[in-house]
Amino acid sequence: MKHHLYLQIASKLRTKILRGDYAPEQQIPSIRRLAENEKCNPATVQKAMKVLEEQNLVTSCGTLGYFVIASEQEIKEIRYQESNKLVKILFEKLGELGFSEDEIVNLFFRKDA
Repeated sequence: MKHHLYLQIASKLRTKILRGDYAPEQQIPSIRRLAENEKCNPATVQKAMKVLEEQNLVTSCGTLGYFVIASEQEIKEIRYQESNKLVKILFEKLGELGFSEDEIVNLFFRKDA
């Protein structure tokens, strides 16, 4: 299933924020610049920024643009929540392949992988 472009852009920016590419309180590039980079309409980027704002990762400062939230702790918490979701999905998918919980845990410690 193909996601809407604004959700793809929001996802890219979310990853960059959670990875630390943008520091707390750092300004995100302008809507126009992001739109040029993504080769899309600025309204699409604006919609993506609203998604990130709803996820409490950025805050709008009017004509100054968007900034990463100030709380490094909140960013870390969101990052850990995201990692927990991914681990859960991984466990479910490996379980579907017939791996037991012990086998899945052991996969993380294999030296030949």
